Amino acid sequence: MDAKAREEIQAAVQALDEALGGLINFMMTLRPTLRNEIMQICGHHIETARQAKERLDALVRD
Repeated sequence: MDAKAREEIQAAVQALDEALGGLINFMMTLRPTLRNEIMQICGHHIETARQAKERLDALVRD
């Protein structure tokens, strides 16, 4: 993998990490019932994004 691709993947990993962290931090400010409802609706998408971040991070580490 060339340096430019590695740099772009690292930027994507960081962006995903910050976005996921921001969502979790925001949801922690909500009432538990509302937080649970949002997690039921969006939980699958958040998990998919987390898995994508981990796969991209693994590409950079290899």
